Amino acid sequence: MNRGIGGSNYYADRYGDRDWRFYGPVLGSALTHSAPGPILDIGAGHGLLVECALRWGLQCVGVDGSDHGVALAAARGIELIHSQLSEVLPFRESTFQTAFMNQVIEHLEPPVARRALDEGFRVLRPGGMIYVASPSRFNAEQRVADPTHINLLAPSELHAMLRAAGFVDLRPFDKALYGRLGEIVFNRIQFERLSSSANCLAFKPAATQPRNSELA
Repeated sequence: MNRGIGGSNYYADRYGDRDWRFYGPVLGSALTHSAPGPILDIGAGHGLLVECALRWGLQCVGVDGSDHGVALAAARGIELIHSQLSEVLPFRESTFQTAFMNQVIEHLEPPVARRALDEGFRVLRPGGMIYVASPSRFNAEQRVADPTHINLLAPSELHAMLRAAGFVDLRPFDKALYGRLGEIVFNRIQFERLSSSANCLAFKPAATQPRNSELA
């Protein structure tokens, strides 16, 4: 059993108050940093971000390992590809311009998280961008809020994983713990223990370069 995937009531319990409009700000803020082109949502859940993109006339494909999520998306007319993120993504190299892993990596065992980032890198075009957002390991509330949160990362750990996958030009966009005071301190010193999130944009090199592991 995959501990990171919720049961049949997971989406109703966690996301029952949302529809596709909730993801407009996520989609818009990310795409201001990327170039036009096909979008991939890795770990698409029940497809709300995909639906948002499609309603805006964007080319977007979603993939997820949850039977329940794929079925819920299909009931709204949104077709997701059912595939475990521990497997090779069913796309050719350099297919997409932008990839999302929005609130996904915390649901993946560490080897699966690394595989998903590797695959995200592979299927992105040169110069393509990945958007990763997740709770930080220092976010005590999120450590216990959801039993499918099995892999909360520190921002530095996420950055290391992105670099190991081959990504460059990392652009964190983390939020702070402890309200306004925490935000003021965090913005001044970027002390990661004050970060509530591990969020980052990262880019595939325009001209593909060897990965760190291949430079030795």
